[in-house]
Amino acid sequence: MTAPSDKPVPQKKDRRSELLLSLAVAALRDPLVAGFKDDVRTALAEDPLESVILTVLIGSHLFYQAEKDVNPKVVTFNDALVFVSTSMSVGYSDIFAKSEKGKLIATALQMFGPALSAQALDKPHVSSNRMGEENLATQHQMLDKLDAILTELKAQRSPQ
Repeated sequence: MTAPSDKPVPQKKDRRSELLLSLAVAALRDPLVAGFKDDVRTALAEDPLESVILTVLIGSHLFYQAEKDVNPKVVTFNDALVFVSTSMSVGYSDIFAKSEKGKLIATALQMFGPALSAQALDKPHVSSNRMGEENLATQHQMLDKLDAILTELKAQRSPQ
């Protein structure tokens, strides 16, 4: 007779989680996803304070919608606002996600929120397109001044 194994038999759910994790890792290495990630980083860096404000407001709305009917601690939008704002910083709150959607929202906020919050007061980054337009305008001004100098120098050399 053999002794029963101490290891629990993996359930279907565990295998599904492993498969989802493998797919996620593969997807994150895809060049299209890499481009999307760069686009998200660029958009968030253009105006960090705006990014934080939008994240808090949209996150609060989504969290409120996910939790309002299942969580006795989330009665108003302000309850969700407190949860989201603390999730993006120190994580102090007496509210915890109860629904699956709420848990996913909380996970995203707690993963990326502190990094967003840390940059909230940084100066906005000028997009390369806007910087190009500003540089072009400056170059036109410089050309106009150089043309005026050249015209003046030619006028001084001319016999009168």
